[in-house]
Amino acid sequence: MDQTNSIGQQSEVWSNWWEKLSPEDEIRMWDYYGGRQWVSKYIPRFGKTVEAGCGLGRYNFYFSRLGIDIEGIDFSEPVINLLNKWKLKYNFEVPFKVGDVTNLPYEDNSLRGYISLGVIEHFIEGPHKALAEAFRVLEPGGIAIITTPSISWNVYRLRIKKKLKSFVKKLIRYKSKPEIFFQYEYRPLTLKKFIEEAGLFVTVYESADLLYSFLEFGNFNGKNIKYGTFGYWFSNKFENTFLRTLGSQAITISVKLSNIMYCFLCGEKNAQTDSLEKFTIPLCKGCQGANLSKYYRKGVLPKYAAPYLIEPPIKKPTKEICEFSGEEYYSDELFEDYGFTKKVSPKMLRNPEINIRLGNEFIQPIWRNRKPKNLNI
Repeated sequence: MDQTNSIGQQSEVWSNWWEKLSPEDEIRMWDYYGGRQWVSKYIPRFGKTVEAGCGLGRYNFYFSRLGIDIEGIDFSEPVINLLNKWKLKYNFEVPFKVGDVTNLPYEDNSLRGYISLGVIEHFIEGPHKALAEAFRVLEPGGIAIITTPSISWNVYRLRIKKKLKSFVKKLIRYKSKPEIFFQYEYRPLTLKKFIEEAGLFVTVYESADLLYSFLEFGNFNGKNIKYGTFGYWFSNKFENTFLRTLGSQAITISVKLSNIMYCFLCGEKNAQTDSLEKFTIPLCKGCQGANLSKYYRKGVLPKYAAPYLIEPPIKKPTKEICEFSGEEYYSDELFEDYGFTKKVSPKMLRNPEINIRLGNEFIQPIWRNRKPKNLNI
């Protein structure tokens, strides 16, 4: 590559970007970036999970509402200071720390979950140090959920366009400026190889998020993914099919192997490696026959339960009836119906069995455009 400058891991670049946004807006854009169905399915319900490179913490806030022990880490000190003040407004207890994803402030074998969503692709030297840290801090049986931008159909289009421009410039002897590096795009198989080199065992690697590739194609204004457009129809029709390989994200689920590992469903350290022959997460003998284990059999992939809602009005708190307990409750000021097709009370939401069911069967994708509009990172 001819790049002479890299901005993807400059903290001031990200601090300046996050200053233009707010945690409320990031939360309420919901599935602007797809993949919530993957994180909801695989985030550990026992032990601590860390999101390495948390930005404005929208997933940290969301999953803390589901009773997940989660904290965020980011190298932007202004952002972390903002989050630790802002969270008091809504009575969140989720911690946020300043730190480097290539040198995490956690002990060896101390975390049950590691989340990295669109972070490791920004290292011009490659993702190796960050992935080595993920391996180090995970406990035996710990789950890593790692995503990067993929080479979607739209990226292929842009690459062809760029090559044609470069060819024309060479013909006319136009002197090009040095390229500024921001990020790589990795196909799922490439990302899988990087993760395996770090020592983790990859159980699932897939592409996802067709809607975002159409959003990119439409210059992020959202017009070409609204109801009735081809982008909306195609994304909803094929996101749960093999055509998701044309999507904009590479998504991987991986496990830190050991002879005896923590069981995903009961949280006890009693799962063996042979459970990964049938399941995508470690399960003890007792949990392999449990009803919830059906979601984690090999070949059973996450899916949306309904079509995208595009720019729905923000729902104000209203009195609802929980479909699991029958109790009355008020919907959430920030999370509305928590992004599910089922009505669920805060109490039931924090029940591990209930939120595993919700994450596997009842994800309602919601898309609201990111603010400020027409800006992209």
